Amino acid sequence: MADFGFNEHHQSEIINYMRFARSKRVLRLKTIDSCFEELKDSRLVEETFTVDEVREMMDGLQMVVRGEVEMELINTAHTNVLLLRQLFSQAEKFYLRLQSDISELENRFGNRE
Repeated sequence: MADFGFNEHHQSEIINYMRFARSKRVLRLKTIDSCFEELKDSRLVEETFTVDEVREMMDGLQMVVRGEVEMELINTAHTNVLLLRQLFSQAEKFYLRLQSDISELENRFGNRE
């Protein structure tokens, strides 16, 4: 088990969240895979296609995949906001003020763009 530098309870919470996120990610990737399979099964029935037909198929696939990815990104953002609300609500019961370091997030994940 990975050590995140927290007590056992908090470590368990982090691992549970990571498992949750992974299961959602796997589910969404299966949905994207099915978009490609559906295109293959429904549109790739001829042996030759014109450039315009291929463009039309690719444009349609792009729209579907883009929609799926956008929906997942929105769901992920909403899930993270809900998680933050839960944490902040618990902290406020004990008059704590939690703060996050957004610049650390940008430094860690912003370099991937």
